[in-house]
Order: sequence, then structure tokens, then C-alpha cells
Amino acid sequence: MMAVRSHAAGEPIRLEEVPIPNPAGTEVRLAVEGCGVCRTDLHIVNTDLVRVRRPVTLGHEISGRIEAVGEDSIEPMTALGLAIGDHVVVAGDWGCGTCESCSTGDEHGCALRESPGLKRDGGFAEYLLVPHPRHLVPLGAELDPRHCAPLADAGLTPWRAIRRALPWLDGGRALVIGSGGLGQFAVQYLRRLGDVEVLVADVDPVKRQSAIDLGADAAVDLRDGAGDALAGTIRVVFDFVGTDETLGQAAGLVARGGLISLVGEAGGRLSFGFRQLAVEASVTTTSWGTKRELEEVVQLARAGEMRWETELVPLTQANEALERLAAGDVSGRLVLVP
Repeated sequence: MMAVRSHAAGEPIRLEEVPIPNPAGTEVRLAVEGCGVCRTDLHIVNTDLVRVRRPVTLGHEISGRIEAVGEDSIEPMTALGLAIGDHVVVAGDWGCGTCESCSTGDEHGCALRESPGLKRDGGFAEYLLVPHPRHLVPLGAELDPRHCAPLADAGLTPWRAIRRALPWLDGGRALVIGSGGLGQFAVQYLRRLGDVEVLVADVDPVKRQSAIDLGADAAVDLRDGAGDALAGTIRVVFDFVGTDETLGQAAGLVARGGLISLVGEAGGRLSFGFRQLAVEASVTTTSWGTKRELEEVVQLARAGEMRWETELVPLTQANEALERLAAGDVSGRLVLVP
């Protein structure tokens, strides 16, 4: 089978021929139907900012069809209502299965968790081995699995970020910095809260208009002084970019007692002190989410309560897809398809 692999930070990725994996024990083999291209993939390829076990097949936003299973996976598959041929999306935190976090269903908090595209081979390939059926969320017949691959991260991560910020979101203003693959979901989730004024900041006028179309109350470019009138008025700033510049903007805009939620992993830093932030403002990070939260996101998708933009790209054009993402030439989410 074909797989797109990273061998060392800073080196070009390689499209390679590797053996089709055979499932054993509780493992499940998926025929990959789509895998989203995320900025985390760029960080993995270009830097050591993200912990990775190389060589590794990239890709963590994965949808696929259950094709084969190990001998010990039949019973848990039945218990979960899954069967060969089902279309699923993959919950990417693969915990040990026995610790306190895993026993409560929160493998996101497992200290030994591994994830596809980082420490295990991921979805930039024709096939994928998933260690246990519990990591699979069924999509149902009404959803296109290729279109749904981004739900595994681009849909999930902002859902978790906003859930964690709910104590601050009791009205007032929320600002989304970066209206790309994740931001398009964040705008719609915030809109569902009803009593929150949803603002978006992006340098791309096309993305700003898309945010308005998705329900944002206003969309601005903070580089042209548009943020001056907003200084100190934002209850929650969600930074989906994460550069020094965007974190600095967030610090200047957050209200007294407000929250900055950093989601983007561009490597930026924020100086912390009484002169850098409004009094009693808080700063947190959010990363990915639990399987339970992914199930909630899929339920919203199945109910037709949100929309998102994807562009299908052949797996053989993975390098071009990453180049486009690095250049900012993507309005929604690129999805690689075998």
C-alpha cells in the first residue's frame, strides 16, 4: 500500500510502498477513506515542536471503512454495535486502557496515550491499524466519510475549547483568531450559545466573509487597527493560530477577568505579568478532545446542524497539500483520499 511518511524533522516527506497491516488481537484495520491535512502535520514535518516517534505515517484526522479485525476484537465490536463495512471516524487518543483516566473513558488524559500520525502510523495511507474498536465512532449512512474526516480534530478541538470556556461565556464578546479549518467550526459552536457576540479576526478577506456566512457578527483584520475599539472588551479569545503576534493581540483584547484559550501550535509565546494582561485574566491551552466529545460532534453533523468546507486531494499530492497549507492557500480543510 502507499503511505506518506516522515523520517526526520526538516526533511521532505516520502510517498512509500509499505506492507498492508494485518490486524491481530483487538486491532481493527480500516480502509482509509479520507484524512484531513492539519497544521500539526506541518509542525511534525518541519520541527521538533511536537513529540513524534519516527519514521511515522502522518495523519490524525481519519475516516474509513472497517475492513478486517483481529480475533479478539469481535466481542467488543459487537458490544459497540460495529460491524465490518461500517464507516467510522477515529478518536485519536489511544490510551493504555487500564489507568484511572482510561477506566472513566477519558483516554485523552492517559499519560501513556499514543496517537496516529505522531507515535503510531496514521491516515496518510491506504490502510490504518487501530488498536481497539473503542476508538471508533460510527458515522451512519447519511454522512460522506471523506467529508467527515476533519471532525476528528478540526471539529473536535474547538468543541472542547468552547466547552472548557463556558464559565466565561455568559454573554459578552468572544473572538476567534484564525477562521480556517478549526475556526469555521468554532464560529458555529459559539453561535449556538445564543447570547454571545461572535467576532472573528483573520488576515484573509475570503475567510472573513466565510465567517460572516457561518454566523459571525463581525469579522476584522487586526493589522489595520480594527482591534483598537475592541481592546479590553473580549470575554474569551480563542487563538487558533498561536504565533507571537496573535498571542500579543489576544493579550491586548481580553477583558478584565476574561480568558485566552490557546489552540494553535505555531510556537508563539506570551509574556505573563500584570502589565501584559488585564487584571485577573486567565490563560489556558486546549488540545484535541475525548471520544465522548467526538461522539457529540458527530451527532451534530448527523443532525445537519453545522456545515464545513472540505477539498478532496489525492494522497499522491500530499506534498502539494502541505505546501498549500503552509502558504495559507486553503479556505477550509484539505482531505487526502487514497
